[in-house]
Amino acid sequence: GGGDHDPGRMLTHMADKLDLTAAQQASVEELMSASREANQADRQRLQVLRQQLQAMRGDFDADKAQGIADEIGQITSRMVFQTSKTWSGVYQLLDAEQRAELDNLMARREAHRGKPHKAGGQAPE
Repeated sequence: GGGDHDPGRMLTHMADKLDLTAAQQASVEELMSASREANQADRQRLQVLRQQLQAMRGDFDADKAQGIADEIGQITSRMVFQTSKTWSGVYQLLDAEQRAELDNLMARREAHRGKPHKAGGQAPE
């Protein structure tokens, strides 16, 4: 599903595009790593819950399915919060020029969301 991006590749791309100093890059790496660790158990739990929902296709139990869906909602909420917190931390490390460039990169990334990508190709710049 979504969110299976490579954080290492994203960090390298970001460091390159934003011209991060070595100290900034180390701090960003630390934030990303902490975020990944914080979300690890939640990601594993989501996988289990999705499998439980799929297993119910032939024998649907509405109450059980609703409980699973509610838990998925809570986990998703935590993960969205963690990601927002991480990006806020990254933003605090940047100078004004780097912040403007990050805003620009994020806006372009949002614009590409939902558009079909050619297999193996890069999104046009």
